[in-house]
Formats: sequence, structure tokens, C-alpha cells
Amino acid sequence: MNGNIFEEVGDACVKCAKCVPGCTIYRIHKDETTSPRGFLDLMRLNAQNKLKLDTNLKHLLETCFLCTACVEICPFHLPIDTLIEKAREKIAQKYGIAWYKKSYFSLLKNRKKMDRVFSVAHFLAPCIFKQVGDSLEPRIAFKGLFKRFKKSALPPLNQKSFLQKHAEMKPLENPIQKVAVFIGCLSNYHYQQVGESLLYILEKLNIQAIIPKQECCSAPAYFTGDKDTTLFLVKKNIEWFESYLDEVDAIIVPEATCASMLINDYYKVFLGEKDRDLYVKRLEKITPKIYLASVFLEKHTPLKHLLEKIPKGKKETITYHNPCHAKKTLNAHKEVRNLLNLHYEIKEMPDNCCGFGGITMQTEKAGFSLKVGLLRAKEIIDTKAEIVSAECGACHMQLNNALKSLDDPNTPQFSHPLELIAKALKSAE
Repeated sequence: MNGNIFEEVGDACVKCAKCVPGCTIYRIHKDETTSPRGFLDLMRLNAQNKLKLDTNLKHLLETCFLCTACVEICPFHLPIDTLIEKAREKIAQKYGIAWYKKSYFSLLKNRKKMDRVFSVAHFLAPCIFKQVGDSLEPRIAFKGLFKRFKKSALPPLNQKSFLQKHAEMKPLENPIQKVAVFIGCLSNYHYQQVGESLLYILEKLNIQAIIPKQECCSAPAYFTGDKDTTLFLVKKNIEWFESYLDEVDAIIVPEATCASMLINDYYKVFLGEKDRDLYVKRLEKITPKIYLASVFLEKHTPLKHLLEKIPKGKKETITYHNPCHAKKTLNAHKEVRNLLNLHYEIKEMPDNCCGFGGITMQTEKAGFSLKVGLLRAKEIIDTKAEIVSAECGACHMQLNNALKSLDDPNTPQFSHPLELIAKALKSAE
């Protein structure tokens, strides 16, 4: 992507301001500079060499949560998110990437090394943290040393990853379909109950699951601007997908961010690359088989009919948070509700971003992330629901953090929709 694209999209914006009220950063930082049309003007001026890419501009462009609310609202659906992503590549090239991000991204490129690191972390964690529900909290003796995590809910750690546990899958007799599961890093290393619930549901449907080799979807590196890591992971995943694509009816993903990355963003990764056309052709064969888990289960399996047959007791109340990468980029939000409302009472709330925002937002811009998270947590508590659910591990972690920070006794517990569906199925056993 060259400078002309930044100019063309910037000039195409008619400054109608429809995007401004729904912008996540603008909700907490009422400054037009950090609003979609403000970002567009900044990037256009930089492309015209009228504004330097200095540390101030770097800071401003890193405050975008990439929630894509602006793209959804814009009458022309201008690709503001894509321009921000490409601007972050320029930032990474000029200013480099923080050492801790580099270290993490290097692990993403080496699955075996990452498995070992998480295994050691699992062994050492109980010395400092205790597990409370689905989160880790510092023990009393260490709260002073971990002030940053005093009111945070860190995700749990497991001795073995989901992929390690399910390297071999039990074959089913006369399965009606065969699918591959792309688990995602958060469900692979932390929230493993998500993958276990998915496998349980598939077995109940007599659908054969395979857990093939796979890399991180590359979202953490991509949204940070690390082009080298992103290309490495994307190309490896394309090779893995192609190795088994003809054997399966679908590739299902229980994480909204991963699904959106695989289905939509992989095409954007190759913008400006010499071999773009080649990879686009390869992706065009792969992506039609990739589904967000709830979409596949609702549209292409008899799960709904199976749930309808189960006797209904008193319905627990849930409020469902739409992950930005599900509703806004995949238009996936009705399917999960069609499944959940058969056994749960859904209390709707305003459709806003949770405030996760990626690695940079969680570290260098944590204050912004927490402010957005607290707004979302209050909206969740106002529903008076017993459970909060979202088809996204990043939302899970962010909402746990925000709800814990409120110290409200009426805080609902988080459950992934697949966990809730599995729970309904188990009630009939």
C-alpha cells in the first residue's frame, strides 16, 4: 500500500461525523484527533509529507482499538482499519517493536518453544498466583509486587496445550461430517474448556473432528505492525490448511478474532507484496471452508434440532457481548443467539466494544483499555444477568478484568457460548 491510498481514502471522507459517536477511543477521549476522521486526516497529511511520523503521531495512531465500528457505520465503508494497520507497519519499521512484544512474537513462530514456556509458567505460577474461577490472582504476599495486576484477572495456565492434549482424535463410526478445528492461542493455552466443549458438541452430533497442525493466526503481530512475523505465520497456516483441505467439510474456529483474521485479514496481509496474486488465489480456495464455530453449528449441523428436543427447565439469564470481530467484520451475531435462546434467557445490552484492543493497548495504553472495559462492565451488570458470554478469548480476558475492577457483588460469571451449549446438552444425559 503506497501513500496514494492514504490520500485517496482521506479525500473520500466527507467529514459527516457519523463515525465519531461510535468510535471506541472517542467515547473515553473526547478529542477529534483520535476519532476516525481525525485518524484519516493525520494519515493523509503524513502521506503528503506535511506531517512527520514522530512519536506524537505514533502515540495517536496506537490509540485506535481497531474495533471497526467506524467502517460499519461509514456510509462508504471506508477501510479506516486497514489504513491504521498499514500505518502501524510504518511505525514498526521506523521505531521498532518493544522487546517484550518481540519476545512474544518469536514464541508465536516456534510452537514447541511456546509449549515449553507455558508448561514452565504453569509449574511456577502457583508460587505467586492462586486460581480463582477461570482467572489467576496474586497471592496476598505478592500483591505489593504486582500492583499492575492487583485488580486484574490473568488467564489460567495449563501444563499441556489443547493441541498437545488432542494430537490424536478417536475416530467415530459413520460420522455425518468431518471438520478441522483451528483452536486459537487463548483457547489453546488458557481457556481450554472452550475447545473441550466444542469437541463434546461435535461428538454428540456425530461429526468427526481432527486437530491438525496449526500456527497462531498472527493477529497479535498483525495488529502491532510486525510484518515479518505476520507473513511467516500466515504462509505457514496456508500450507497447513492446504495439506488437509480436501479431507474436511469445514475448518471451524471458536475464537472471533482468529476467525476474522483467517477469513478477512489474510487477504490484507499481502497488500503491496509481489506474490499477492498467488496467495490470494490460494486463499480463495481455503476461506470458503472457514467458519466461526457458532455460524457453522447453527447453519450446517442439526445442533438446533438436537437442542430443541432437550426438556427445558428454568432458563438461566445471560447477556451476550458481540465481539467486534464477529458482528462487525463477519456479520455473525444472530446465529449464536439462535442456539443460546433455546435454553437461556438473553438480556440484551448496548452493542459496544469491550476495549481489549490488542497487545499495545493492553500494555502501553492500558489506561484507555481499562476505561472502555469499565464502561462495558457497567453495561453488563445493569442487565442483572447471571452469566456474560462472548465467542472470543480476548473479550473473555478483558471482561473478566473489567468486572473484577468494579468490585461489584453482582458480577456475573463468564462462559463461552460453546460451554453453555455443551452444558445444555449434558443436562439431557
